Amino acid sequence: MKVGMLLPNYARWFRGDEIWEICEKAKEMKLDSLYFVDHIMVTPHQYVGYGNGYMDQWAAMSYVAAVTNIQGWAPILGQCVWVVPYRPPIQTAKVIATVDSLSNGRVMIGAGSGYNENEFKALGLNIRERGDYTDEYLMAMKELWANPVASFHGKYINFDEMTISVRPAQQPHPPILYGARGPRPFRRIAERYDGWVPGAGKDFDSVKTTEKEWAEINSLWHEYGRKGKPYLSIAPAFRQLTTDKSKVGHDVVKGVGSPNLGDPDMVTLSGGHSYERYSDGTERSYLSTFTMTHVDDMANLMRAYSDIGADMFVAHLPSYRYGEFDNKSMLLNQMDMYAEHVLPKVNRD
Repeated sequence: MKVGMLLPNYARWFRGDEIWEICEKAKEMKLDSLYFVDHIMVTPHQYVGYGNGYMDQWAAMSYVAAVTNIQGWAPILGQCVWVVPYRPPIQTAKVIATVDSLSNGRVMIGAGSGYNENEFKALGLNIRERGDYTDEYLMAMKELWANPVASFHGKYINFDEMTISVRPAQQPHPPILYGARGPRPFRRIAERYDGWVPGAGKDFDSVKTTEKEWAEINSLWHEYGRKGKPYLSIAPAFRQLTTDKSKVGHDVVKGVGSPNLGDPDMVTLSGGHSYERYSDGTERSYLSTFTMTHVDDMANLMRAYSDIGADMFVAHLPSYRYGEFDNKSMLLNQMDMYAEHVLPKVNRD
C-alpha cells in the first residue's frame, strides 16, 4: 500500500517557504502522495472549521507540482475531493490538463459532487442536481482530454469540433477516483471511473463497512466488463497522533456552531445510505474533529485497510496551534510521529 498525507491548502499559514519546508519533509519521509481539499465560498461560521486561508485547489496543486519538481521527487497529486460542479467544466478541463502536463503526469483526480448547501446556492447551482452536474461535466472533460478536437452535447454543456489545445500527460486522461457512497456512485465507479476515494471513518467498524462496499464495487466492476481492478484510496483520516495512551480517544475540535443552524432532513437512499440536507435559510455548521490516536492504533488501522485491498492511505494530520506548537511546528511534529512510529509498521508498496 502506498501512503501519503493531506496538505493544509486550507490554512492561512501554509504559503511559500512553509510549503517548501513541508514538502521537503514529506520527501524525507518518502511519501507517495500529497492530497488537497476543496471549498470555494463558505459562511463566516463555516470558515472557522473549514480553514482560514482556503487556496484554490488546482492553483495550489500547480504550485506544489513546481516545488516538488525542483526538489527532485514526484509524489502523486490527488484530492479528497475536488467538488466537480463548482467550476465551469471546459475551463476546468484545461486547468487539469495543464497541471498534469506540468507535473509530468502526476495528477490523480479525486472527484466528488459536494454537500454544502450554502456553497451551492452562492455559486448559483441547484444542489439537487449535483449528481447530474458531476456525471455530465466529467463525461465532457474526458472527451476534451482524450481527443485533440472534441464534440459534446448534453443538458449543461454543448460544443462542436473544439479543442482546449493542451493535453494531459496521462492519456487518455488522469485516473478518476470518485468520492461518494451509495448505489448510484458505486455504479458510476464501475461503469466509467477508475476507483474510489472514501473517508477512513473513526474506528475499525468503518473498515468493515468499507470492505463490504468495496466488494460491491468490485462485483459491479466485473458486471460492467471492466478489465483489471479499481483503485482504492482511503482519505482522509482525521487523527492527532500521540504516544501517550492516557490521551487516546479524546477529540480536539476546531470550529464554531452556527446561530442559523436548522434541523436537517435525513435523506435515505436505496441501500440504506443516508445524509443530512439543510433547507434554505439555515446553515450547516462545520467542525474539524481530530481524534487522539495512539501511533500503534494508527498503524493497525492502516494495516487493516491494506488487508482489504487499499492501494493508498492518506493521513490528515493536524496543523492547529496546540500546547507549545505553532501551526507549522505542530504539523512537523505530527509528521515526525508518522514517520518514526507508524510508517515502519506498515507494509508499503
